[in-house]
Amino acid sequence: MKKVIAFALTGVLLTGSAFALEVPSETVVQNLNGSQQVVKTYTLPPDADPQELIEEPFVLEGYLYTFADIVKTENPVNDTRVETETVTIETAKDDLSLILEQLAPTLSYDDGQYQGTLTLDHTTIHTEAAGYTTKSYTVTSTKTIGPVDRNDMSYVPATTVKDGRTLNLSNVEWQVTGTDLVGEALMPSSYQAVATYSGTASYRAATGYVTTADYVGEVSHSGIEDVTYQLTYLGEVDTSAGSGIINKAISALSSIWPYLLGGAGIVAILVLSALLIRARRQLAQLREDQDSLPQHDEFEEEDADDETHETRA
Repeated sequence: MKKVIAFALTGVLLTGSAFALEVPSETVVQNLNGSQQVVKTYTLPPDADPQELIEEPFVLEGYLYTFADIVKTENPVNDTRVETETVTIETAKDDLSLILEQLAPTLSYDDGQYQGTLTLDHTTIHTEAAGYTTKSYTVTSTKTIGPVDRNDMSYVPATTVKDGRTLNLSNVEWQVTGTDLVGEALMPSSYQAVATYSGTASYRAATGYVTTADYVGEVSHSGIEDVTYQLTYLGEVDTSAGSGIINKAISALSSIWPYLLGGAGIVAILVLSALLIRARRQLAQLREDQDSLPQHDEFEEEDADDETHETRA
């Protein structure tokens, strides 16, 4: 019976504690200058509502405690850290002066908690091509051929080589370099050819440039990290503590009594079944013992009686 009552009381206490919204970080039971007190300490976020911490009157170790007052203490925080932020820009040329025009010397930092000013770290500036494309251009070469005795194209090669590239003849200009007097007229006696050769070459060109740079600096955070609340409850001797415990125990027993009766009924059925089976086995064994006894004794007694009757006769 004592175990059942203890089980019921434990269930009642667990049920009551399940409704606690917050768990105190510290609970102190003390008697201060004749005043019985329970002081509970909580640490909550700054936006929490402390009114939700106040409990209804409760009984603890024979005392009935009721809420008295609450003390609030704000816990400030001041923290600093080094922050790095990377900035990316695009330029048409890989020109440091053009890049620095787009990189501000400082940068403001604010992530909602930490604030500060970051400074450009010039050693972290890195530029690379954003992509490449193929471009073509015309390569030309000019050659002077001569002097020759006549302006004949057979003297002019059809191709020439420049920087490893083969160029084709694109134009020829003949110039007179000497004359002879023929009769009363001057006639050309020698020529030179100014030949122009051209061809097409290609190269890879960057479509643009991407530059990354780091801004570094110290940022700080200040404010209220959390709030500590101390709730004090004053206690008076609870004269109804005993009757209250008994009532709770009785209430708990009344709720589990049907289950106890059901369990006892099952146990009784199992015991009676076992006894019935045992009795049947004993009866069967007794019958087997009787059947195994010898049956000739009865016939011997009948023969003896017959002999006696014959003698008397």
